[in-house]
Amino acid sequence: MPSVSRNPFEIFGLTPSLVGELSERELFEVLKGLYRSLQKAFHPDTASRKGTRDGRDRAVELNLAFEELNLDKNRPSFRRHRKSYLQNQHPAFLRRNVALMGDRLRDQEAREERLAEGYLSFLLAGAFLPREAPGASAAAASWTAALPLARNVLLGLQDVAIKNNIRHASWLLGSNYKNIEINSEGEMRVRSVGRRDFSAARSTVLLGCVPKDAVNITPLLERCPPARFYKRPALPEFDPDALPQVSVLNLISQDNFKKHLLSSLCPVLMESAYLFSVNRREFNSSGLISLEGVIVKMEAMPERASGSGAA
Repeated sequence: MPSVSRNPFEIFGLTPSLVGELSERELFEVLKGLYRSLQKAFHPDTASRKGTRDGRDRAVELNLAFEELNLDKNRPSFRRHRKSYLQNQHPAFLRRNVALMGDRLRDQEAREERLAEGYLSFLLAGAFLPREAPGASAAAASWTAALPLARNVLLGLQDVAIKNNIRHASWLLGSNYKNIEINSEGEMRVRSVGRRDFSAARSTVLLGCVPKDAVNITPLLERCPPARFYKRPALPEFDPDALPQVSVLNLISQDNFKKHLLSSLCPVLMESAYLFSVNRREFNSSGLISLEGVIVKMEAMPERASGSGAA
């Protein structure tokens, strides 16, 4: 007597979870209903499959499978196939499930990639749109550098690149400390590391913050060879400190920003967070996004007129 090459439960398209959940009698009633419906669909005498080889083969396979699972006539066979199906989860069924899950995962990743690409494009396009300062006439439109809710605030930041480039650099305020102040109109001024005075930052637009504990930022930053190499004279033996070091930059590629930072980006200022911006001049030449630093201090400042000059 010919036999089926697959587990009969797989031929009827039943999942292992359903086969395991139902009682024997409930499962057999489901099988009988499926058998009747599938025989009508695949019988070679039906109009759509009349005389076709596929219809005949499928009908024979269904007959043999139902004989193997006929609880009233062959209970041992029913139980044997059920136990085997639940234990092995049938490789063919698992392969199809794995392939299906892989397709769904790829579709999800593609959707997320399109969403991230669209959001980043939206942010970068907005960084190049002129915004009219509150209270100014349309003819006097100016660049505003800050986030919409960032007004009348003084920020203290630690420069990330300096921390990584200078050996044994201290995180004490002053060695890699900078300030950013934002007035009531959203215009930004910066006091860079080692500078005494503020200068206007008309070429810079803030994108937002990413909490410091959300990412390890250093591996994502761009690097370049140092401008000059320093070497200690007459080294008695190999000293790793004497080797030229690659400099870490406060710049990050759009690809790294999109993959590792965009999902955590918040359009507000917050302490213990990395502050990102677009410097229009830098971006036009390299396409890179700027890291202003880690915000370590935030305090309110009195309203004041915006400074002159450009950074």
